[in-house]
Amino acid sequence: MSKATNGHAAFDLPKVNILIVDDRDDKLLALEAVISTLNENIVKARSGKEALRHLLQTDFAVILLDVAMPGMDGFETAALIRKRPQSELTPIIFVTSLNAAENQIVEGYSLGAVDYILSPIIPDVLKTKVSVFVELYKKTDQIKRQAERIRQIEQAEHKRQLAEAVDRLEMETQRNRFFTLSIDLLGIADFTGHFLQLNPTWEKILGFTEAELKSKSGFDLVHPEDHGAMCEQMKALQKGSTVYFEGRYCCKSGSYRWLAWTAAPFLSEKLIYIFARDITDKKATEGEIKSLNSQLTKRVNELSEINGELESFNYSISHDLRAPLRAMQGFAHMLVQEYADVLDDTGKQFAQRIVNSSMYMDTLLHDLLDYSRLTRSQLEPAHITLEGVLSEIVAQHRKDINDRSAELQIARPLLPVYAHLPTLRQVLSNLITNSMKFVDSQKIPSIKVWTEKREGSVRIWVEDNGIGIAKEHQDRVFGLFERLHTREYPGTGVGLALVRKGVERMGGCVGLESEKGKGSRFWVELSECPN
Repeated sequence: MSKATNGHAAFDLPKVNILIVDDRDDKLLALEAVISTLNENIVKARSGKEALRHLLQTDFAVILLDVAMPGMDGFETAALIRKRPQSELTPIIFVTSLNAAENQIVEGYSLGAVDYILSPIIPDVLKTKVSVFVELYKKTDQIKRQAERIRQIEQAEHKRQLAEAVDRLEMETQRNRFFTLSIDLLGIADFTGHFLQLNPTWEKILGFTEAELKSKSGFDLVHPEDHGAMCEQMKALQKGSTVYFEGRYCCKSGSYRWLAWTAAPFLSEKLIYIFARDITDKKATEGEIKSLNSQLTKRVNELSEINGELESFNYSISHDLRAPLRAMQGFAHMLVQEYADVLDDTGKQFAQRIVNSSMYMDTLLHDLLDYSRLTRSQLEPAHITLEGVLSEIVAQHRKDINDRSAELQIARPLLPVYAHLPTLRQVLSNLITNSMKFVDSQKIPSIKVWTEKREGSVRIWVEDNGIGIAKEHQDRVFGLFERLHTREYPGTGVGLALVRKGVERMGGCVGLESEKGKGSRFWVELSECPN
């Protein structure tokens, strides 16, 4: 347990609470594994509703909030969090994929997000960002505790001093003892601000002797920028009001220290009883917090700009490289077809390899271009009937289905969904073509498609009898350029990345159930159609 050691009484700092919100257990486990090293209390929620229930009972230093969740997504959850006064200032870090769209990031910041954590998650970056808010929370909490303790002490001292005024002789005796022993700055001044009596703490804090201080007034010591505020406090004192004031006061060394004053007037004798405390360390902590917030804001802006540049770069590379690639592909075709009689077998083999490689690269760039477009484009959801979408996909891939003698079974009726039509068509097309591709050559591909209703959503299943995916590789298959079978089965490693990106852009989620050698069942969960 850490303690404050700034010259005042130490405060125990309890563990703070960190809320992780994600509908996927694997991502919850990954986030928890990284930030558990901070040795704080970690609370997990698997939906926006569950997160809101936690917030009704607990205060959190920071919230890690997944953007793409079924039912209530991250943005809706953040909006509800901000509506509650108790949590309206709680830092929210959105967790989303690397190529989150610019409008999605802007929406997140408009809802009060302080940062984005982009997957794949870099543990050190996540730990550093979370630890900043943990430390800010602890420092803020410590300051609140110190302020409350100061307020209670000052209130008790003020009541005690006012009670002493009832009996002047007793007050003088107690005052002298109190002045001598108190660790705070105590004094008596007249209504012009000149000191009449001071305890030894003044010399310890400001460096001036008692005689030097009595030759000055508070206005001689106050910082020029705080002079006007002190004048207003003095006017209030002369009218009989007890005041509280924070200001900078000059030390004998020429430096300034922050003092928090509570001053109570004694109108019958035109005296002011002063109770002051050195809060320089507290002000330094507040300044550090402001500096950290400023640095964090600057870093967030820099990261947002970098993300935008990366998206533009990816789009430019994918688009501009295709023109020279097609030229290379065309010349290679001409070598094979028109100059075959000139080339020997080795030359023909080399030319054909150029053709094959250029075709693969063109496919890869085409997939990258689709991925970039999907990241940048606006997706307007609509009511979609899956019957029509699947009919288009079957017609598009009729030749491949016939060549493989594939069996495609559609379990009707199919539930409608609320999604973006072109993106949904691409997602289901990729899943169905994968189901035909990753099947042992000795087997006839068998594919089954069906839907099932969930709470507020519809889940679409695509099942195959393919080679399956081992448990340890299932988290990888949706990553960009992830290929588990580079030799046996052709592909660019972008197809399933497009599936995940497309589903997340539509506000849904995707997953799979599979065992090696026993086929796979991929599922896509999207919002049901609104009434």
